[in-house]
Amino acid sequence: MTSIHERAPGEPPFRNLFLAIGLIWLCLFVITLMGYADLVDNELRVGGYVLDAVQNGHWFVQRDITGDVASKPPMLTWIASLVTLACGRINRFAIYLPSALATLGVAWTILFVGKKQFGWLAGFLGALAYMLSPMADNQVMTARYDGLFALPVTLGAMAAFRSWNTGRGWTWFWLACAMSTLVKGPLGLVLASCGLLAAFWEWRSGSPARLRGNHLPGVILYFAICGGWFALAYWQMGQPLIDKMLSSELVEQAVRDRKSLPFVGFYEPTLNVLTRYLPWSLLAAVGLWRVWKTPAADTETRRFERFLFCWFFVGLILFSVSAHQRGRLIFPIVPAVALLTGRELVRRLAAKGVEKILKLAAVVTVCTMGLFAAYHHWLFGYDRNVKNTLTMKEIADSVRSQVGEQFPLTYVVDSPYAVQFYLNSYRPLISQTQAVELLRGDAAAFVAVRDTNQFLMSLGTNGPPIHDLLWREILKGDDVHIVSNHPRLEWTEHMAAVIGPLKLRMDGVKLLQAHVNDFVFERQPKVENKVTLSNVSPTPQRVRVRFADGAVQERELKPGETCEI
Repeated sequence: MTSIHERAPGEPPFRNLFLAIGLIWLCLFVITLMGYADLVDNELRVGGYVLDAVQNGHWFVQRDITGDVASKPPMLTWIASLVTLACGRINRFAIYLPSALATLGVAWTILFVGKKQFGWLAGFLGALAYMLSPMADNQVMTARYDGLFALPVTLGAMAAFRSWNTGRGWTWFWLACAMSTLVKGPLGLVLASCGLLAAFWEWRSGSPARLRGNHLPGVILYFAICGGWFALAYWQMGQPLIDKMLSSELVEQAVRDRKSLPFVGFYEPTLNVLTRYLPWSLLAAVGLWRVWKTPAADTETRRFERFLFCWFFVGLILFSVSAHQRGRLIFPIVPAVALLTGRELVRRLAAKGVEKILKLAAVVTVCTMGLFAAYHHWLFGYDRNVKNTLTMKEIADSVRSQVGEQFPLTYVVDSPYAVQFYLNSYRPLISQTQAVELLRGDAAAFVAVRDTNQFLMSLGTNGPPIHDLLWREILKGDDVHIVSNHPRLEWTEHMAAVIGPLKLRMDGVKLLQAHVNDFVFERQPKVENKVTLSNVSPTPQRVRVRFADGAVQERELKPGETCEI
């Protein structure tokens, strides 16, 4: 075992290893980012959360465009929102970067810790295997919490091992757990602690290493950070926060999912590790078996490998008994076996010599990147969700070119989110009934809808003539339409829309910016300028209306109340 600052004979400088892993990550991220897009799954929620924070100022807790309260704490939203602010608009780079950066952070942690515990080559190969896996590819191209969650869990686990051995430094463990809690809740504290069960293993094998040290400063810091955020979020949202994050997400998904009960899918986490970490999962299994059967003679090395064993298997058991089963849930426990993978690779390739091992690693890296490129730039294009996303981008591009991004489109509840994503807009979805009422008015209204047959039936035979202004086929028999009571897609003197809790009628004004309850208009010359706002929600709404000439008015609207400005 060598210090991170000591170099064994023939060992390259650590910064070179560090940069090599960073370059491989960059190649992977660019390949995925430049490939086909899938904005049909979790992007609906994450994209909505980001725009709700950036455009509406809801930083402590957010809602998506369906009006649903955020299911997870806001760390991913905060990071993606900062990138969105820097870019000036939401994009795939912003929503994918948090998980992608966390993947790089985990790989660097594997390199650093692996070098210290198993040698530089084992650390490097472990980090490389982690990056060249289907799991890492999935992490850098998905707007999901689990990829980001893996980093603070890994840092927390490494801090826990260090504190177990030294009896100090527990504050770093608690700080990492606070960060993991702000990503996905208190499960991070549990996962980062799993490896500490190795202390009982050591005690039973005659080499006791009791847990010692002062936890109080770290515990205070943990509750100050997490409790402080939760208090601010509750102040902003109230009871819906409790109902969503604690009742629906934390409790129900642990004991009762919508589709299953505990233990029903007990085999899925194991299967997911085997498939998502291929081909390295086979070597990882050998490494775990070796830890069980022939532990290392060196005391610290044996403790570390047993720590990794407990971290992985206890986490796997927790996921196996849970009612909520998703393949991505295993991300935070894979770093444990990635470290053992690196050591197994060194053991099996040692006879070839370091130079040949590094050349082989380079060949494997190039071939794997080629496979990733073929998947993201060719095979992925046949995916149903990708075709859907491409169609939504076409619609958004057409709207932008004809009338601009701020055009007052109203979105019915079945309309795909990707249109809004590409238009950089946060317009909560409305019911079909509200949309029908809007189109029955005398002002021009423009509605994005998916099921036009049912929608036109709701209008009835005595409804106004409806014009299908823009449509695209997603898949056979599944279309998206922009319909209106006006014959053309254009700005008009009299327009109407529903944006969030407010119904707007715009006479002689042009909408320049539409954030929920905060609007900016430009007065049109030679016509009467008037904005009419109606609160169509069941709660009071504070409204601010600004004009390009500097005039500002604010009003408090009760439910059902209407005002003219």
